[in-house]
Amino acid sequence: MTSPPHEASRLRSTWSLPVFVPGILILVTLLAVCSVNPDGAERFFLAGQRWVAAHFSWFYLLAVAIFSILLLVIAASRYGSIRLGADDTRPEFSFTSWLAMLFAAGMGIGLLYFGVAEPMMHYTAPPLAPPGTPAAAREAMTTTFFHWGFHAWSVYALVGLVLAYFGFRYRLPVTIRSGFYPLLKHRIYSTPGTVIDILALCATIFGLTTTLGFGAMQLHAGLREIGALSGASFQSLVFIILLSIGAAVLSSISGVGKGVRYLSQGNLILAISLMLFVLLTGPTVYILAAFTENIGYYLTHIVELSFRTFAYESTKEEWFTSWTIMYWAWWISWAPFVGMFIARISRGRTVRELVAGVLLIPLGFTLAWLSIFGNSALDLVLNQGAVALGKTALEQPSMAIYQLLEHYPASK
Repeated sequence: MTSPPHEASRLRSTWSLPVFVPGILILVTLLAVCSVNPDGAERFFLAGQRWVAAHFSWFYLLAVAIFSILLLVIAASRYGSIRLGADDTRPEFSFTSWLAMLFAAGMGIGLLYFGVAEPMMHYTAPPLAPPGTPAAAREAMTTTFFHWGFHAWSVYALVGLVLAYFGFRYRLPVTIRSGFYPLLKHRIYSTPGTVIDILALCATIFGLTTTLGFGAMQLHAGLREIGALSGASFQSLVFIILLSIGAAVLSSISGVGKGVRYLSQGNLILAISLMLFVLLTGPTVYILAAFTENIGYYLTHIVELSFRTFAYESTKEEWFTSWTIMYWAWWISWAPFVGMFIARISRGRTVRELVAGVLLIPLGFTLAWLSIFGNSALDLVLNQGAVALGKTALEQPSMAIYQLLEHYPASK
């Protein structure tokens, strides 16, 4: 094990004023510009998004595919037995608590928001199959698996592994700059390292705000559905966002071993309960059969999907950038946040344990969730004539899961 750098002994916290102040200034400036001229800001960012998609979509796809392959190679090699910490370090959390927190790291509002909406969107407007057909339904589930599956968790696992390795083996601060130690050495404590952490902070906030926006719309739609709110209201959305931020701050203050762990376990119990309810009171046999077939199609097409840029189908370029590239950028923007959390809770685990735990356990749950909710919705549309559900998914994605639950007992 390499001896810890001299500077590391002086760093007891990842808090850094030179990172915090510039990062907040950048974010506040962007917020002010968007508030003063929202239309102009929208045009500017959309133009930037289109330019990046037009020139670098291939790079996003190739990079994430390489991440996935690299992780499997490392885990299968002799390096997989390296412990993340001193050789005699043992895990801080039990295996059950660790899995619950890994699950909570990625199982959030995204699966609730898109678990019904995305399969329905791809069913009505698939990338290749004729819309509204059984082939479109199969392609919809395979595509949704691809967007939420192995590749997304590979991005998180790679960042988490890098930070855990350098943080606990080299005793560096668990921040993004430490991942660049082999290239920068002691310069991670100077300007290059500070710039890296500023960029990571901004990317994390951008990713968080996207997810928080989905979450606020989802909860707002649910409260309207049960009559707790009379209609759309900007003030109520702001209140939901502030309430969510407050809960997150309280759980963070209480520490990983208390608030975060308890919320993760509660999150896991509630999610599994809802998932089992839909499975057991819905078309159970159909869902289980579809889940089996979904896995088969996903595994047999994963290599093709991993490298498919639609270079020979230029008419699909907009779909490709709006879906796959958007997701890959979303996962990458979340990677500093989720990766640091995975690293923090994985001290004492081996490299192989971290990779297997992140790639298999949350991945298995994610695929099961998507099949149970996605195929329940597809069954309603394909076999029971609930065509309004497809229209809702396209026009009001935040309402899709509630409209699905309307077909189940005790929906309110």
